[in-house]
Formats: sequence, C-alpha cells, structure tokens
Amino acid sequence: MTESSVDPRVERTRRVVLEAALDELAEVGYGALTVEGVARRAGVGKATMYRHWAGKLDLVGEAITMLKQNVKAPDTDDHRERIAGFVRALAEHLAVSRSSACLPAIIDASERDEAVREMHHLTSAARRAYVADLLDEARRAGHLAADLDLDLLAQLLVGPLFLRRLTTSEPFPVDRVEDLVAMVLDPYWQV
Repeated sequence: MTESSVDPRVERTRRVVLEAALDELAEVGYGALTVEGVARRAGVGKATMYRHWAGKLDLVGEAITMLKQNVKAPDTDDHRERIAGFVRALAEHLAVSRSSACLPAIIDASERDEAVREMHHLTSAARRAYVADLLDEARRAGHLAADLDLDLLAQLLVGPLFLRRLTTSEPFPVDRVEDLVAMVLDPYWQV
C-alpha cells in the first residue's frame, strides 16, 4: 500500500494509539503497561491494536521511534548552527515532552527485558547516527578533522542532556546549550 493510499482515518487512529501508548508508558512504566490499557486510553478495541502491532514491544517501539523523530536539526547551510540547533531542539524536547517521562521507564525496562534493551539500543543508535551524520556533513565541509571519532563526539554533545534528565530534577537548561556546544566542538572546529 502506498503512502497516498493509506486511509487518513487509519493513520489518525494509529497516531491516537501511539500517543496513548506514550502517555501510558510515562504514567505506569513499561512493566505495568498493557496493550489493553493503551486500547482503553485510546478509545479503541483490542482487535484494532493487534491489527497494527504484534504486541506490547512492537507498540512501544513504534511510539518511542515516533517521539524521537520529532527532533530535527534546523534547515540551514551553517553546519555549526545545524549541530547546535539540533542539540537545542533536543534539550527543549527533553524539558517539556513525554520523552522526559518515558526515558526512565525505557531504561528501567531495558535492564529487565532483553527485547526492550535491544529496541532501546537500536533507537538510541539511530539517534546517535543522526548526530554523527550532522558532524560528518561538517567534516566534509572542512570544519572537523578527518580522523575525529564522530560517534564519540555525538555522545559528548547529547550525553549531558540525558545525564541531567536521569540524575537531577531539572532538565538541561536550554540557555546553556550554546555553552555545551562550544565546550565540545570549539577545540575541534576549523573555520
């Protein structure tokens, strides 16, 4: 089925269910989340749930992926601003979105369930790859050295945001993102 032939009502229902799954995950955690509970919250039947998702892991995986896809780099030719803009958008996202509430639930479930751990590692790797791609674009433009470990640099840029979320009651301050980007990138940035 092509994207244009997808019934808008089906897409709307899927979106409502995925939003309900995120709300449920944030509220009760992965262990207590049930497909039936999400169906109730979304106002759909259990059959609808299983028509679209094989089970709880499939549902939560798609919901988390949807949530992570909301954060993108700004559309600009300025490579440094694309990187800083992405880190800023991520900091804002973690400060106000359900991501902030869902993150501890996924990390906790990852410690107890191998399938959740695999899903979490895959979605996290995709996010790191996105940041590494932004850095690679800057490297190809001559702003970063060819031998720089871009995966490690990506972790250094976004790691403090997640660490702050998991270890304090306050999110990383969005107004300090430029300081973070400068501390991490400036020693390596070539004009």
